Amino acid sequence: MHAHNPVDWFPWGPEAFAKAKKENKLIFLSIGYTSCHWCHVMERLVFSNAEIAKYMNENFVCVKVDREERPDIDDIYMTALSVYFRLSGSDQNGGWPLSMFMTAEGKPIAGGTYFPPEDSEGRKGFPTVMKIIADLWRNDSETLEKNAEAITTNVRRVMSAKIVVQDTPLTAELAAATVKHLADTHDAKFGGFDFNPARANAPKFPVPSKLALLLYAANRDKDDALRAKLTFTLDAMAAGGIRDHLAGGFHRYSTDRAWKVPHFEKMLYDNAQLADVYVEAFRQTKDPAYKLIAEEMEMTDKRGGFFSALDADSEDVEGKSYVWSEREIDQLLGPNAEAFKLAYGLNEKNTFEVGYVLHQPQPLDQVAAKLKLSPADLEKRLSSSKQKLLTARNRRPQPLTDDKVLTGWNGLMIKALSNAGAQLDRADYLSAAERAAMFVVTELRDEDGRLHRSYRGAASPIKAYLDDYTYLVDGLIALHLATREPKWLNAASKLTDDQLKLFWDEQNSGFFFTATDHEELLARSKDRYDSVVPSGNSVAVRNLLRLAALTKNVSYREKAELTLKAAAGSMQDSPGGFANMALALF
Repeated sequence: MHAHNPVDWFPWGPEAFAKAKKENKLIFLSIGYTSCHWCHVMERLVFSNAEIAKYMNENFVCVKVDREERPDIDDIYMTALSVYFRLSGSDQNGGWPLSMFMTAEGKPIAGGTYFPPEDSEGRKGFPTVMKIIADLWRNDSETLEKNAEAITTNVRRVMSAKIVVQDTPLTAELAAATVKHLADTHDAKFGGFDFNPARANAPKFPVPSKLALLLYAANRDKDDALRAKLTFTLDAMAAGGIRDHLAGGFHRYSTDRAWKVPHFEKMLYDNAQLADVYVEAFRQTKDPAYKLIAEEMEMTDKRGGFFSALDADSEDVEGKSYVWSEREIDQLLGPNAEAFKLAYGLNEKNTFEVGYVLHQPQPLDQVAAKLKLSPADLEKRLSSSKQKLLTARNRRPQPLTDDKVLTGWNGLMIKALSNAGAQLDRADYLSAAERAAMFVVTELRDEDGRLHRSYRGAASPIKAYLDDYTYLVDGLIALHLATREPKWLNAASKLTDDQLKLFWDEQNSGFFFTATDHEELLARSKDRYDSVVPSGNSVAVRNLLRLAALTKNVSYREKAELTLKAAAGSMQDSPGGFANMALALF
């Protein structure tokens, strides 16, 4: 994405830091990812501007980092940005692109997210910000270095804080408290969890690990009220604009409470986890709609490994590839246009400036009744219409595909395919899972058996992180259970043994995010909380417990219990952040 910029970008590494030190320059660090909308905007308006690039090259050493390849660097400097905002009295939040000025030792000085190409409406543009920083460095570097030291001290304190192990019993009641906390945050009007009435219009994320926990708890406890909240949420997501109603799969998140207008990027980790959730929902409820939703997600790939993401933008406009006008629908569908517009919300007021986002504002049986059609006849018409629209959509300029293969995210997809293959009796899914597993364990391991983070034509030199090991092991265990092939269990055990050697914290238990031989950064963090993806520690606990049962190796169980004990106090204090960890206690 940045290859043709006039900015002289350096990758993160010793060359950039040595140059900054030799030339007594600050480093400008830009962290983003391929499918990030505002990263594209800053690339187009700022980094492609020859005059701005000239000033950057003359005054800074510029470093570009893909946060998906280097989540360790992203985590540290996102924490640094949060510390900087707090110390400077700003109420801003972090995000991407992450823009950070720092010393040649990597100590953060000041930063922000997206900066426009010029000053406007009281907001400083990037040229103004750069000039302020460069002038301060020339005229008062001592003050900047003191500021950098203060931020660095705070970052290390936050990221290296020791967990105070509390004497919290490892019982199902601890997990039940997490379930209750989540259930109490249900949005009764539009579905979803983590709903806060004080911020009713905040963006809405599916957070699959929380849905998975609630599905398990509802089934285990025969809790019909909880199951009703879950199915209401799953149905609302499936009907909303967050779902791609033509090609299948889900976009990143909803920008509104009603799931209508999404942020349009599609991420492998979201769709792998949500496929797993809908397969489990089908297993429990036998609702064929959930089976259809799981099956329409793009879950096969001829190459073996799975790509990371589809961009939100096409032709420099977010969502342009996905939206429609009434005129287009009329022209493409002819006599079936009215039925389609009624079914997919084009008769409503449009709330997205680029065009109509397809969604289902009412159940299809109600649409059929209004049109005096049988549900089967309506479904036949809609299916034909969707295929015509998808064909037309595919002729448009397409969003960019991020074609790097990430070890951990492929582990999530291997798990989803394995579970779907077993539950839906789909041999093709099992074959795809085996191809992906074979691709990762052969192409993403070096001659010493060490896992690497990513692949694009060849494995990158970046060694794998905790998430890569745990997600892949999780996928291999699921593949073993689905196929009964011993080789996948053997591979899972070997990778777990490697993980214990590379990431285990002998002093405080649990797992570090980076390996023992990883390059020294400002801090060595632990991945504690489950978020849009589960934490490496929570996945590790569940892997260890299953491997202990499958291999009869009691040492796996001992490590799982030590990790749980280290997390139990935090689970008690912040139950909403440990959904996947809670599953280990049931």
